[in-house]
Amino acid sequence: MASAGSSAVFGPATFCAVTGGSRGLGRSIAVVLARRLGEGSRLVLTGRSLQGLQETKRQVEEKCPNYLEVKLVTGDMEDPTTYPAFFSDVFANTQPGAFKNAVMIHNAGTLGDLSKKAAEHSDPQILNKYYATNLTSAIALTAKFMEVFSGSAVRRTVVNISSGAAIEPLEHHSLYCSSKAARNMFFKVMAEEEPDVRVLSYSPGPMVTDMYYTIKSCGVKKVEDGCRIMESQGLIQNPDDSARHLLTLLEEDKFKSGAFLDVFDRFSL
Repeated sequence: MASAGSSAVFGPATFCAVTGGSRGLGRSIAVVLARRLGEGSRLVLTGRSLQGLQETKRQVEEKCPNYLEVKLVTGDMEDPTTYPAFFSDVFANTQPGAFKNAVMIHNAGTLGDLSKKAAEHSDPQILNKYYATNLTSAIALTAKFMEVFSGSAVRRTVVNISSGAAIEPLEHHSLYCSSKAARNMFFKVMAEEEPDVRVLSYSPGPMVTDMYYTIKSCGVKKVEDGCRIMESQGLIQNPDDSARHLLTLLEEDKFKSGAFLDVFDRFSL
């Protein structure tokens, strides 16, 4: 695996922001990534739980040298009126020329109300809050990232943490499936429009996280049976392993920008 010094994506003077960094895959990405970031780098972790972010920071600082700056930003993305202040905190004191690499990893996401079928989602306010959290915020944060790191002097990489649910319908998961599908297409279009930016959508696979346990006990027999089958086949991963696979993909840098790749190589779209 490439070291920080030999990676074109990471290495010295890298700015990296990871949303949803307070637990699960986001925490794993932060901890695994920190070892690859060189002197002058900054790691920004966002999430709703300050306590969770502080624990991630503790694990990061335990694993990496002291020269890495770790910044925590809390916020709830269901209210778009909070975005300007939140984005300002994420990119605060980011001076032009201070970083050689800039990486934006969109990991944050929620499942939505799994008690409802697709035709039962009738409350526009709930829908607006859900899509603000899971779609609008990622689009708007990407736009701010591109504004802050404009020009060709900085190597820019944008990662969308997706899911097999973006292409495979799951009963009672219509909000989750549709938000992942929409994000995938948004980033495909961005890759076409921004040839100087490396863009990747990545499906991390089923992992031992709080989200997985929620899905596993959602009350939908077909979905719960699918979880049991994956468990019997040994397909439920540790999030650290999926995080390492993602960073290897980024370091090898062989994917077509805008691609949708899977941890198990089940598809490459």
